[in-house]
Amino acid sequence: MKKIIIWIFAVLIVGFIVTAFLVSNNKSTLKSGEKNFAYTDTASVTKIFLADKNNNSVLLVKQDSGLWLLNDKYYAQPEMINELLKTILYVSVRSPVSRAEHNNVITRMSSNSIKVEIYATVYTIDFLGIKLWPREKLVRTYYVGDNTQDNMGTYMLMEDADNAFIVHIPGFRGFLHTRYSPRISDWRDHGVFRYSIPQISTITINYPDFPERSFVLKNPDNENFEVSNPKLGVIEDLDTIRVINFMNAFTDVRYETLLNELEANKRDSILKLHKFCTIDIKDRNDEIKSVKLIRIGVPEGTTNIMGDTIHFDQERLYGILVNDEIVIAQYFVFGPLMRDYFYFVKGNNVQEAEPQEFETIF
Repeated sequence: MKKIIIWIFAVLIVGFIVTAFLVSNNKSTLKSGEKNFAYTDTASVTKIFLADKNNNSVLLVKQDSGLWLLNDKYYAQPEMINELLKTILYVSVRSPVSRAEHNNVITRMSSNSIKVEIYATVYTIDFLGIKLWPREKLVRTYYVGDNTQDNMGTYMLMEDADNAFIVHIPGFRGFLHTRYSPRISDWRDHGVFRYSIPQISTITINYPDFPERSFVLKNPDNENFEVSNPKLGVIEDLDTIRVINFMNAFTDVRYETLLNELEANKRDSILKLHKFCTIDIKDRNDEIKSVKLIRIGVPEGTTNIMGDTIHFDQERLYGILVNDEIVIAQYFVFGPLMRDYFYFVKGNNVQEAEPQEFETIF
C-alpha cells in the first residue's frame, strides 16, 4: 500500500512538471505582437545590443556586480544604463503610423534605423511561482527610427512586423531615439578614479616643473598616513584631516569629454605637449591607474575677469589616460586632486606657501 501511494505521488509530480512545461513552452512561443515594445521585467535583462546602418554597434552586458560592461572592454555609464532600462520598461505606443506616411517611414528606417536586441533570463518552467532551469533568451528585437515632426514621438518597428508605430513614454515630453545610441563614446563611463580610502595604497602626485611640490602619500592601514618628497623627506607634523579630505576627493573623478575623433596631427601635437601634472594611484591589488594633465594654452593677450594676463585656460585642461586616450578635464573636478607637498603640513597657510606660477592653475 505504501509503495502504491509513493508511485501515485511520483506520477502526480511528473504530471505537474509536464503540464507546467507545456504551459510555459506554449507561452514562450507566443509572439510579442507588433505593438509590444516594452519589456516589464527589466531586472532580468542581461544583455542589450544596439547597431545602426553605419557599422556602429554597442554590446552592453550586465556583470554579477550589477555594473554593465561595454563591448567587453569598458564600463558603461550607470546613468545611461538606468535611462535605457526605464525606456525599455515604459515605452508604449502612442499611435500607429498613418497609411499616408507609412511607406515613407519604412523607407527611412530601412536606411537609417537602430536595431535593438534585448536578452533576459527566462525559465524553462515558470508556473505558479515555480521557476526552474534559467537560461538567457532574446526577448525583444525591434528597430528605432527617427523622430516625429513635433519631436514628441519616435518611430519603431518590431522585427518581422508589417506596421510601424509612433512610440513615447507617457508623461515624458521628448523623443527616445538618442537613448538607443549605438556609439561607443556615448556609453563609456567617464570615470577616471573611483576609490574609497581603504582601497588606496599609494597616491603619487608629480609636478615636473615643481619637484619640491611633488609628493607620495602612503596609506598602510587607513590610519598611519605618510606624505613624503624625495628631497624634503617625510612630513613630521602631518595634517591628517587634510590627508583624509584629499583622499576622499578620489571617490568619483570623471572627465568631461572624450576626444576620440581628433585628426591624427592634432592628436599627435597634444600628446607631445608638456605634462604639467601626473597622478598615479596604486590600489591594494598593486594595480595602478594614471592620468597625465596638460594645461591648455590661450591666445597671447588673454586676460581673466580681474584683468590679469593669463597663459592657460583657467577652466579646462587635457588629460591623457591609458593607451594615450585624450580627454577634456575640468579644474573644478581635478583641482582638489592637484595638491602639493606643503598642503599637508599642519598649520601651513597653503595659499601663501604657493608661488604665483603654481596658483594660476586653480
